[in-house]
Amino acid sequence: MSSDPVPPIPAWLADRPTVGGLVVPWTTPETQDGRHVFGSLHPRFRDALKRRLCGVCGNALTRPMVLLMRLSDLPLKATSEPALHPQCSRYTTLACPMVAGRRTHYRSTPVRLDSSMTHSADTGSRLGAPAEPWFAVWLNGYDVIELNGALAASYREIEPLRIRPINFTFSLSDLLR
Repeated sequence: MSSDPVPPIPAWLADRPTVGGLVVPWTTPETQDGRHVFGSLHPRFRDALKRRLCGVCGNALTRPMVLLMRLSDLPLKATSEPALHPQCSRYTTLACPMVAGRRTHYRSTPVRLDSSMTHSADTGSRLGAPAEPWFAVWLNGYDVIELNGALAASYREIEPLRIRPINFTFSLSDLLR
């Protein structure tokens, strides 16, 4: 992580905790020994989805909002990742090594969690898997649905304002695998 670029922390996120110079998103869980488990979701992500709160800063969302989605999420038009303010989305696209495309693979071993925490439903399938391209889906709203036994933000019935690729580190053959 130390070799990754560390973008400046925007003023609106200055009160958030940090690790290695990066803001800890509001929906990132913290273990009892104080470790933040990046890449996992705190159970409060359900509140973020239902109450339309930003997954990074925890404040109420306004229009437009952004869903950051993996390529495999796009056909489903749904993700378990909470929506973000556009400015929080921009920070995430710079700060998160997975979203920014600076990691080629997901971690190969599961992170040690406290007994009160659980891994997301797709953790096992991502362990050691190649990273996927990420996209920013701009919306004026979303529906909360159940997807694979978990809550998710969906735009199945909502026309996106735009869908933009975030990282360009993937070739056409990567997208067709």
